[in-house]
Amino acid sequence: MTYRALRWLACAAPLAATFAVSPAFAQNPNCPPGSWFCADAQAGGQAGGNTGAAANGKLEPLPAPQAGPPAGNNTTVVVQQGQPPPAAAPVAAPVAKPAVPPTYYYQPNNVLPQKEWGLNLHLQGALMGRRSGVSGGGMGGLGLGLRYKFMPAAALEANVDFYGGRDYNGFARTESALTFNGIAFLNPKSRTQFYIIAGIGWAAASVTDDITVYQDGLSERKYKYGYFGGQMGLGIEFRLGRHVAANVDARGFIRGRVDNGTARPEFVSSDGRATNTSGGVLLNAGLTFYF
Repeated sequence: MTYRALRWLACAAPLAATFAVSPAFAQNPNCPPGSWFCADAQAGGQAGGNTGAAANGKLEPLPAPQAGPPAGNNTTVVVQQGQPPPAAAPVAAPVAKPAVPPTYYYQPNNVLPQKEWGLNLHLQGALMGRRSGVSGGGMGGLGLGLRYKFMPAAALEANVDFYGGRDYNGFARTESALTFNGIAFLNPKSRTQFYIIAGIGWAAASVTDDITVYQDGLSERKYKYGYFGGQMGLGIEFRLGRHVAANVDARGFIRGRVDNGTARPEFVSSDGRATNTSGGVLLNAGLTFYF
């Protein structure tokens, strides 16, 4: 053997003898080989009468670790033996998306229905002209109409009218008329609506000649006439509310006699011309109550 090998054996021999006779290794199997501190603690316990875990040959528990950083992402939590685990960090509640607000549609209160019935009350004035040398040529009256508006732009109407006054000859006259008209509204979506009215009608008149001096001594004579004719005009209707409207219009009319006395002309001009045809203008103003 070389000199270096002999020197190594000389140093290792006492150390091997020490492990072989070490009390910690011989008596406490939990003590790793070469643990001088464990052997000293056991020796001290035997000398001082210590009854702790070292005297029984058991290891002491590790000291409590220092408090570490709060738990979080990628953080190791050190828990001391015998203590409850720390409370978990509160998890943030998910943020709810704001609810989509409901959609509201505005519907004005004045939207009119597609179909309506109406009751029309009106006043009328009739301009018929007059014969020269006499006073008259005008009548006034009132009427009632039932209207059916089957669509916003069109309606049908039936009217009953009553008049009184003086006619073209200056005679006292009363009349009653029944007419059927069609009405076309030119701008049905507006509150103020323009309309065209046209129709046909029948009329009956009672005439009293109270201005002629008769040779037979009669102070007056009475006549009965019947007429059929047509009318057409323009007007304006203004909606005062959902169920009430005001209207004004002007209607021109022309008519002829249909009674049995047509052989005797009703109208004779100053130059001798005679006719059973008459015409004029009706001025109408009224209120319509829709339902």
